[in-house]
Amino acid sequence: YNSTYSLPPSLQTDNAWAGLFPNTSGFIQNPRIPNETLAIAAFHQLHCLNGLRLAYYNSSYGNNPHVHDHQPSHVRHCIDYLRQSIMCAADANVEPVQQSLGGVTGWNTERNCRDYRGLVTWAN
Repeated sequence: YNSTYSLPPSLQTDNAWAGLFPNTSGFIQNPRIPNETLAIAAFHQLHCLNGLRLAYYNSSYGNNPHVHDHQPSHVRHCIDYLRQSIMCAADANVEPVQQSLGGVTGWNTERNCRDYRGLVTWAN
């Protein structure tokens, strides 16, 4: 569990989130399709998750200079986009219920992951 990504906006957390993205922010050009910019879904999903984090803290604690570009329509888009992404991935890993921690945390579950850093390298 890395709490950095769930903490309120700050220089440290904003830099941590920025470090998850390639230099292109996840946008690429396909040389076979001139004049068209494409977005890699994993980075769009992370952008939305971070946007929900920023909107949550802005809503909970008031205006924050680190919050930008997260109007209600953008937040609604992100909620449904992440819903679709989660349902599409349909992660069938089994997670233990930990009553002492209040239910299911999702921690300490073995997962087979894709090579995220490889995707960042490729996108750069």
